[in-house]
This record gives sequence, C-alpha cells and structure tokens, in this order.
Amino acid sequence: MFYHVWFSPTRRKWVLQGDVERAVKELLMETARRKGLKLLACETMVDHVHLLLDLDERQDLSKVIKDLKGPTARAVFQRFPDLYMDARLQHLWQRGYGCREVPPEEVERVAGYIRSQHQRPEKYDRT
Repeated sequence: MFYHVWFSPTRRKWVLQGDVERAVKELLMETARRKGLKLLACETMVDHVHLLLDLDERQDLSKVIKDLKGPTARAVFQRFPDLYMDARLQHLWQRGYGCREVPPEEVERVAGYIRSQHQRPEKYDRT
C-alpha cells in the first residue's frame, strides 16, 4: 500500500531550511533504510515534510511514522543544539500527521508532486 504522508515542526515553525533541511531529509532517508522501510520520495519545505511510503499490509502506518519522526528529531537536536533554544522548540515535530492512501496508478504523479515542492515557493514569499 502506498501512502502520501505529511507532518510539520511544532507550531509550524520555519525551521526546515539550510543545513537543518538537508539533515532532516538525510536522517529520514537513513532511518527508513535502517528500519527496512520503502521511502519512495521525501521532500521538505520550511514548515512541513512530505513522504511517499510503500508499506506492506503487515506494517502499521502510525508505528512507521513514529519510527521515522522520533529518531530524526533526536538526531536533529543533537546536530543543531541551538535549534532547541533559538526556535524555542521542546519537540521538533507536531503530534500526528496527515496522510492519504495512494492508488498504484497515481504513485508517479504523487512522487512528482512531492519532489517538486520547491518549485512552488509562492506561499512562502514573505515580501
């Protein structure tokens, strides 16, 4: 089963930028590999993350998300201790996540949508 999943930093803070953004993507992909998860697409914007997961029927989506968010948050705070203080975050991620099941025939379209997040920056233009 394919799932498009999205979640945000606490209070949708704009913390997923620069080195933090690169680290979050790297850590999510590394954690997925280590846990034997099929992460087909992963992209961040300043205030949220999109994932495309391919799970078998034995895998529980909520446990998979917990397994991805927990280690990633701990590793990000270890790499960027100032983030804890500067952004006033006690937890990197908000509780919960959004998701929708993706039919097999839509997987490529959804993967393209996820990979093209940075091509739609207009909603983040603060000028």
